[in-house]
Amino acid sequence: MTDFGDFEPDDAVDAGDHMPQQYGTVRYLAEMADVLRAAGLAVEETDDWQYRARSSGGYADGRPWAVMWHHTASQTTPENDVNYIVYGCPDAPVANLYLDRDGVVWVCAGGATNTNGKGGPYTVSRGTVPLDRMNEYAVSIEMANSGVGEPWPQVQIDAAFRVSLALTDWLRLDPTDALGHYDWTPGRKIDPATADAVEGPWRPRSVNTSGTWNIADLHAELVRRHTTSPPPTKDEDNMYLATLSDGTVVICGSAVRPVSGDEIAPGGPYANLVRYVPDPASYWHLWLRAAASEYAERMGM
Repeated sequence: MTDFGDFEPDDAVDAGDHMPQQYGTVRYLAEMADVLRAAGLAVEETDDWQYRARSSGGYADGRPWAVMWHHTASQTTPENDVNYIVYGCPDAPVANLYLDRDGVVWVCAGGATNTNGKGGPYTVSRGTVPLDRMNEYAVSIEMANSGVGEPWPQVQIDAAFRVSLALTDWLRLDPTDALGHYDWTPGRKIDPATADAVEGPWRPRSVNTSGTWNIADLHAELVRRHTTSPPPTKDEDNMYLATLSDGTVVICGSAVRPVSGDEIAPGGPYANLVRYVPDPASYWHLWLRAAASEYAERMGM
């Protein structure tokens, strides 16, 4: 079983290792897999993940307050990485979620994990996370990447943003309540890195010679993707057209399907419908494209 470089004993430390029972109700994120699937992500669940946690157990009521982005500093298979996160590390579980290079998210633990460790304090929308206690306050994502120049595929980057936004929406946090491991503990960690290896239209700047992503760029992109209007609920009384990035025009009503030029030409049945042009990086665009592709496959188009 292969370990990965992002974990070290200091990641398992919380000052005082506070037990959530001190603060009232204990929370486990047992609905997390369903939340991620509802966001359109491909999800794999490990056995019995719902109540897996570090020694302090679940989260105190009202937490988590943040989403922490990490890279694994590994170059092995998802199975090896996940086995290490869940079973192999002496301080398992190492993370709540693992995001592989194909954009598949593996759900590993529903309680607090040993992945952030010494660092801080750090202020988010709910307040300030105290020194050395981020494990009690964050949902952690380990993203598969060596961190020393391995390309970050666009499918993985897009999935990372979708995971983070799905979690912050579900937890009723701000989209920017997300940070890299470096931002919590800049003297000890560099992840996520490297910026120059990120593929796709979003290209973060580096903040150091290790290529750590600039958190201002991360936050700006989270806000941009979050504020792009989501698709309306499918409704025959509120039909609309959307032009996708490849030029396909789709109609959204009781179903989503591509339309012909004749249907949207003057005098056609859909000529007068409102038309939108969704941002290609938005959830809306991805949702419409997936629905249209499913329709085309079903109809043998």
